Amino acid sequence: MPKISFPRSAVAASPKTYLDQNKPGLGTMRQKLRLWSGLVLMTYVVFHYVNHALGNISLQAMDWMLIWQLWIWQSLPGTLVLVGAMCIHVVLVIWKLVTRKTFRLPVWEWFQIILGLLIPYLLVIHVIAMRSPVQDIGIFVDYGIALGLMWPVSALAQSFLLLITWLHGCLGLHFWLRLHSWYKNYIGYFLFLAAILPTLAMTGWINAARLNVSQLQLLSNDNPEKVEEYNNTIGSIIGSVLPKIEAGRNTVIGLGILLVAILVIYQLALRLKKRIKIDYGDDKIITTFPGNSILEISRQAGIPHMSVCGGRARCSTCRTLILSGKENLQAKTGAESKLLDRLNAEDSIRLACQARVTGNVSLRPLVQAQDQNFVSNTADPLGWGVERLVAILFLDIRGFSRISEKSLPYDVVFILNSFFGEVTSAIENNGGYVDKFMGDGMMALFGLASDEITASKNAIKAAIDCVEAAGNVSRMLTQHLAEPIRIGIGVHVGDAIIGRIGKTSDQDTPSRLTAIGDSVNISARLEQATKEFETALVISTKTAEFAGLDDVKGFGITTDINVRNISRPVKILAVKDLAKLKEKLN
Repeated sequence: MPKISFPRSAVAASPKTYLDQNKPGLGTMRQKLRLWSGLVLMTYVVFHYVNHALGNISLQAMDWMLIWQLWIWQSLPGTLVLVGAMCIHVVLVIWKLVTRKTFRLPVWEWFQIILGLLIPYLLVIHVIAMRSPVQDIGIFVDYGIALGLMWPVSALAQSFLLLITWLHGCLGLHFWLRLHSWYKNYIGYFLFLAAILPTLAMTGWINAARLNVSQLQLLSNDNPEKVEEYNNTIGSIIGSVLPKIEAGRNTVIGLGILLVAILVIYQLALRLKKRIKIDYGDDKIITTFPGNSILEISRQAGIPHMSVCGGRARCSTCRTLILSGKENLQAKTGAESKLLDRLNAEDSIRLACQARVTGNVSLRPLVQAQDQNFVSNTADPLGWGVERLVAILFLDIRGFSRISEKSLPYDVVFILNSFFGEVTSAIENNGGYVDKFMGDGMMALFGLASDEITASKNAIKAAIDCVEAAGNVSRMLTQHLAEPIRIGIGVHVGDAIIGRIGKTSDQDTPSRLTAIGDSVNISARLEQATKEFETALVISTKTAEFAGLDDVKGFGITTDINVRNISRPVKILAVKDLAKLKEKLN
């Protein structure tokens, strides 16, 4: 098996924890162009919706902002940027859709694609109706005329266009921004803006349209000639744009049919290629076409494969260990190289969304999908190593060297077995897994089969039970002990690599599971800190938060401590009142 290097910064059991520690990648050039062109278009949409929202104030306010918008977007630089962004975005999206190797996609991605395909059909009508009159009959379409064209005939179509355009853009923004660690702190504000702006835009233009109708009715009594002139203007515009709208619709429909034809031809051409085999382990061998990315192959075969960024080379959750057949993968893209270099990954590790397969390959996804294991239930899902958010408990007996010096070898073993027997029961009764025993210390894991919230609660409960177990054993073994057993426990929840180190999981007697990573070092440091704070239990405040403990100061001392090889201090709680903590957890 090739050597694997797991840098500390690469450890990521979930999208949330991964993004807390790593900056997202930038993606390929095509992806960056698609992103930035989409941001330009979304900026235009935001301005346009704000303009609509001013209809809740007055028609004059709408026209005032319209003039400023036209000054920006119809200037030469503004036109070049807007039209260029639209062309780039449409071309790249169509290219991505046409060259897609699989259509087994997450629901959100299908939703975004469908919304994007609906936009051109409705948008072409709107653009022609608003822009064509200026060129054809020299009539400037202000909001008064625009509302007369849209209300009430096109009210539903325009409202639908407003909503699907907004949803399409917001989905793109969300799945880009969620790669940034700061986003989760402000997602509530973004959701508020995402809801309030289209609501105000919708109510704004509809209120303005109704107001416009009301004003025309009042004006018809005092100045019928002006109303007739307005109606003639609307009629002239409708007469001039209807043929163009029909032609625009037919063009969009024709392009849609052409797109479908190209998709069908491309998919048929793929199936004429020679088949290759991808070995996922556990006798799971997939036969597919060359040229697909590993992520596409996983999706085609229905194999869960993590990809937080949706296959855009901006995260590393799809990274995969190549066991054999590295020569049958296309060269790394620039975006892939930059991201893997940042993680100090070995050559045998590739991003599944970027690595395209040209021949037979044997591989293992390194980040286990959150919903289910990528291997069958009868196999050992942890045998090849996965990354998870787990709670780690470190325990050590204080001053045991003094006890062992005054005891016979048999007594030392008897004391340790008696103590660890009670402690192991406490850990297992709380859903924990004993990783290893280290002389007079031990390490346990929580969260191998549960989420981080449950794992954190169980780990703290187990720690309290271990302290009580130490007291019980001390009372039972009074005749063997010169002093009561005192222990120190450190508990921390964080990312860790979980696997079987030593004998691999496909052997008859596999090694026990163990955890590797910074989280283990932090837990060990917290255990050592129990000496400094003269307490039996020190937990990280991150663990307390996951466990639902709000006012942590009520349980003991809160402070920061430094951990070797960890750049940032770790916030900790040195527990002084175990009884109160236990009562809170229960």
